[in-house]
Amino acid sequence: AAPREVLTKVAELGVSAFGVPEALGGISAERSAVTGVLVAEAMAHGDMGLAVAALAPSAVSTALALWGDGDQQATYLPAFVGENSPAAALAVAEPRPLFDPFSLQTKAYRRGGEFVLSGEKSFVPLAASAELFLIAADIEGRGPALFLVESSANGLSVRPEPGMGIRAAGTGRVRLDKVSVPAAALLGGGASEVYADCVRLSRLGWSALALGTARAVLDYVVPYVNEREAFGEPISNRQGVAFKVADIGIELEGLKLVTYRAAARAEQGLPYAREVALARKLCSDKAMAIGSDGVQLLGGHGFVKEHPVERWYRDLRAVSVMEGGVLV
Repeated sequence: AAPREVLTKVAELGVSAFGVPEALGGISAERSAVTGVLVAEAMAHGDMGLAVAALAPSAVSTALALWGDGDQQATYLPAFVGENSPAAALAVAEPRPLFDPFSLQTKAYRRGGEFVLSGEKSFVPLAASAELFLIAADIEGRGPALFLVESSANGLSVRPEPGMGIRAAGTGRVRLDKVSVPAAALLGGGASEVYADCVRLSRLGWSALALGTARAVLDYVVPYVNEREAFGEPISNRQGVAFKVADIGIELEGLKLVTYRAAARAEQGLPYAREVALARKLCSDKAMAIGSDGVQLLGGHGFVKEHPVERWYRDLRAVSVMEGGVLV
């Protein structure tokens, strides 16, 4: 679990406010997807699960700053720009195989001046403590959209869903059983481009998290293979070891370039869907392989919890299955 004092310090540092412009009470002179990527990468260098827990509220505050209307921003943003930022989470994923964020089973039906939401979301960070959720649901006849739903809403329930990795994120399932929200809870007017951008910026965030954790693996194995001796010499003298470490460094540079390029294009207002797709695919596959290689390079030490590499390996496997949760 994420220690309370860590999340408090993160709030004091203004992490949930860096995606909010100064005009709305935040700390950013201008919107910067690159800054978001750099922050996520740096925080994931030690513990991806803690990074997800720390960044989950900023996913909601950033979405509000990007796509919220005046009333939504006035209602919710002031809480995020103070030192006591509330727990909040962006919930996109659903508990089913081959999940596609553009084909949602969570549904929203219009009923008078309200929307009624039914369905279940999975892998939601801070699920048990969140006060506000940003829920992805399909509006009949219109397609997927985002809704602001308070945790106190009737019909909303939460249960734990711990996974093999990112355990400190406190992931859980959020079930919506005919939850009624006002029409004003719809973010961005339900525009399809708003939802598409949300998914892409979330995937960019996960790519950044993969970068940070993969870098941690490299930074750990280099001194290890140089200091660990077998047959009277450091194991790094063996080509099978040295080449594998070099491959990690090479792959990491490639992942960094595609991720930074996607972030730079998003920040400049250029088309970036292709670049995000490349970053997500490469980071999902290569970062997971880096985690596996890290475990392999430590041999038996890679399997035990005395060393952090086994945890980084488990965390890196999450990148290929996670949707939502973070946003840059």
